[in-house]
Amino acid sequence: MEQSPVPPQARRPAAEAVEELLDAAPASERAATLVEYLKPETSGDSLAWITELAHIAEDPGLDLPQLRRACTDLAWLARLAEQRCPDDRDWTLARSGSRTQRLVLAYVHGQRLRFDYRFAELRTRCNQWLGEFHDDALVLSLAAFAALGSRASNGLDLYQRAIDAPDADDKSRNLALTAIWFAEHLDGSAEMLLSLSETMMARGEDNPNVHYRRATALRRLARYDEALTEIDLAIDLFGVGNLLVHEQYAQERRAIIDARDLRRQAESVRDTLGAELSERVDARVTEAASALEQRIEEASRQLTGRVAVAQELVSEGLLKMVEVLGLFVTLLGFLIGSGTVIIKAKTFEQRALTMTVVALGAIIFFALLRRVVGPRHPKP
Repeated sequence: MEQSPVPPQARRPAAEAVEELLDAAPASERAATLVEYLKPETSGDSLAWITELAHIAEDPGLDLPQLRRACTDLAWLARLAEQRCPDDRDWTLARSGSRTQRLVLAYVHGQRLRFDYRFAELRTRCNQWLGEFHDDALVLSLAAFAALGSRASNGLDLYQRAIDAPDADDKSRNLALTAIWFAEHLDGSAEMLLSLSETMMARGEDNPNVHYRRATALRRLARYDEALTEIDLAIDLFGVGNLLVHEQYAQERRAIIDARDLRRQAESVRDTLGAELSERVDARVTEAASALEQRIEEASRQLTGRVAVAQELVSEGLLKMVEVLGLFVTLLGFLIGSGTVIIKAKTFEQRALTMTVVALGAIIFFALLRRVVGPRHPKP
């Protein structure tokens, strides 16, 4: 960090002055008082105000939540004034300072990178800072913001550590809320955002951004009416302020309405197509059932005809069998009778006549047998 152009002994009156300001301010307004005191320095070329802030932070009258609030607000003012972001030069100087000085520098540097959404650089820095401030809630929230924003695998672990940290406060939870807001690629991130926001509101940490984040989560869950309620509440709470932030809220409101309208249109189209499809399916089923019924009837008629033919063939076969058996019985009787006559015949003429009768009988039998077993003419 750049060395202060004013020697420490010459700066003592200013330090005493800010201490008097902080002592005179109510506890809830000390951070705002400190921000107003250092605000002019955030628009210059020097980052000496960070060192001065670190010296002030070592005063027991400024607690950790107030320090985090002051660092965050001053980092935002420095960004708006386009003051340069801290870099390796500042960290080289900070290594010879106190732990508080390095912590304040980490807060300011991390918030500057966070405001510019420089996820990769912030992640690299946080990996270094966690070596010294591994249990600090705000540093953990910065690390979770960087990891979730860059879709790193340890993002959820860092997020959980940040919200579970013993020294978690308003600023660290707000940053963790923003971190999980960037985790739309993870299943259940919207539910986690709503859970954390409800915890914050129960603790009195309510602000427009909380409702803005809740509106986004509810939109992702397709709970559009609730989302509109939240974004309208965020706009009302924000009041008159940064136009860019107000426009961001307005864009989210338009996004919610557009998503709701698209969902309704999709549902309407789905219902219409579903009804048309159902009608077409019913028609096709009716046609198929009718065609199947016709085929069944045709098959039934064919089967009935074939059964009738089979029955006729069986009946005809049985009749022929009976007729053949009758002929054979007749032939047998004829042969027995003829044999008896032949045996009793005494003269040659009698025997010749008898043999002629047997031959004629055989011829007649075979003629009758051929007629019985031969094909019959169909009935007219």
